[in-house]
This record gives sequence, structure tokens and C-alpha cells, in this order.
Amino acid sequence: MNIKFKAVAGLAVATAGVVLLAPAASANPSDKPCDISDLTVTVTPDPTSAAGQQAYVIHYAAAGEHTNCKLQGIPTVVTFTKGSGHSEGDGSGIVVVPDDPSGDSYIPVNVQPGKPAESRILMASQAPVTFVPSAVNLNLPSAHGDTVTVGWPTGAPLKGDSVEVTAVSPA
Repeated sequence: MNIKFKAVAGLAVATAGVVLLAPAASANPSDKPCDISDLTVTVTPDPTSAAGQQAYVIHYAAAGEHTNCKLQGIPTVVTFTKGSGHSEGDGSGIVVVPDDPSGDSYIPVNVQPGKPAESRILMASQAPVTFVPSAVNLNLPSAHGDTVTVGWPTGAPLKGDSVEVTAVSPA
């Protein structure tokens, strides 16, 4: 009888191991694209811009302690506006282009608590000021592509007639 008990106990341990492993396998962060409820999105000036460029960082941080999702690609449908961010004095004269139009650098980035992601908006630092927005609207670099309106740094100008947007990367 003692032998049967050990065999049953061993089966219980083996079964418990399978149960414990199953959630980890199905919770792969790359399985769930981020949507707006998963993220807190902000924009700040980038003090580390390359020579000849001015940049702003779009930060994507986990909105909750259980956030575990992926972003991939570039933010799309990027527009700059004044006021509440919805067509009040829009900066539609600014052309927004991807930094890497071929898409070669579009690798998935997992966003979790303490593991944010970021994209950048780049412009020529010596170009003339063309618009001073108060908000930027963009579609998230995600399969869901949710639209978000984010406050723009107060008084920060856009320069020139075009800006580049970089692919999302780990922060």
C-alpha cells in the first residue's frame, strides 16, 4: 500500500507541474497586442538627440501591474493640434514619415510594469519653427492601432515641414 501511495503522490506532483507550466506558456507577452487600456502614453523632449536633430520621445508605459502586451512598428496617423487635440488649429501642414520606411527594424517590444517602450519624433534642429502644438494624436504601433491623444510639451515647437517617427523600441 505504501508503494501505491508513492506512485499516486508522484502522479500528483507531475500533474501539478503541468498545471503550473500551462499558464506560463499561454501568457506569452507577444500573444497580446497592446490597446489603449494597457498603456499610459506621454511625450517629452529628448535631451540626447543626435547632432542636427531635435527629438521628442513618445513613452509607452504599462498602465497596470498586470499589463503584459506587445507593440510593434511605428505610430501611424500622427497629427499635431492645438486646444483639446481635436482639429482646433491643426498642424496638418507637417508631413510625418517613418524613419525606416522599409520596416526592417519593426521588431516586437513587450510592455510590462518596469519595462516601458518608446518611439521618437525627429526633426531638423536648424529648420524654422512652423507650428507649436498642444497635443499629438496617433495610432498605437499595435495590431489594435487604437488612437490616443497625448499632451505635447508646453511651448515645444515643430520645425520644418516634415518630421520622422521611429519604430517602437525598448526604453
